[in-house]
Amino acid sequence: MRTPIKRDDLESLLATAVGWFKREQDVVGIFLGGSVAAGSADAYSDIDLRIVVQPEHHLHYVERRREIPTQWPGFLFNEWLPNTQHCVSHFQPFGKIDIFYYDAAKLTPSPWYRLPIRILHDPKGIVTDLVKRSEELPFLVGESDVDLSISKGLAAAHETYRRAKRGELFYAQTLLDELRHHVMQADDWLHDRTPETTVMANFDNRASGEVLSSLATSYCPCLDEAILAALSSLARAYRNQVLALHEKFQLSRPLRNDVVALDMVA
Repeated sequence: MRTPIKRDDLESLLATAVGWFKREQDVVGIFLGGSVAAGSADAYSDIDLRIVVQPEHHLHYVERRREIPTQWPGFLFNEWLPNTQHCVSHFQPFGKIDIFYYDAAKLTPSPWYRLPIRILHDPKGIVTDLVKRSEELPFLVGESDVDLSISKGLAAAHETYRRAKRGELFYAQTLLDELRHHVMQADDWLHDRTPETTVMANFDNRASGEVLSSLATSYCPCLDEAILAALSSLARAYRNQVLALHEKFQLSRPLRNDVVALDMVA
């Protein structure tokens, strides 16, 4: 049974989490990132919560990252990865909170702290100082970033073709979705969109019209010929992007190889 979610549910979950961490003596900073901090959140947005912990107790909180949210009302389930410092917890009806645990001694300035941040607890001024020291740091896209994305995009295109030809249609669909991700990434890079842009507008609202059209027409039935046709259309659009990425970033990787790789599936 679906239960309507309200913006109040989001605020209630945030208040519960912040109240719990404020009572912990080892927590020396709490701040928000993401759309909630930016003021662009809706009732279905994630809560991106950052917890700064005294160095000697940091590991303790990381080890308990899955257990802590289970104490709060409405808890449903966690999603996490081994050897990480965060956990994503889901709550009724559709609440979601992503909690990162930072070691206070290891915090260093970063352009990511230029994104909208809402400081909720900072008794020693640690978070305020961090944000101040990060003010002038730019977001930079390096050649290695673009190189990696293109390689992954080409691999997704070729693997989609292989899997469709072999009749592995569900897998082919997931690979086609991976190619869409790199098309979206390329569109942001070519239009100089930084994380500051993306936190304020989702891709549906910030993307160029041509790319949105290419993506929309790439969704298809789970049939081999339909998948191959969608791949061909998307690969042609990606080919134009790859050409533009080579020109914009003066890539050292062979342009001819990238074009040939895409022409094989277009």
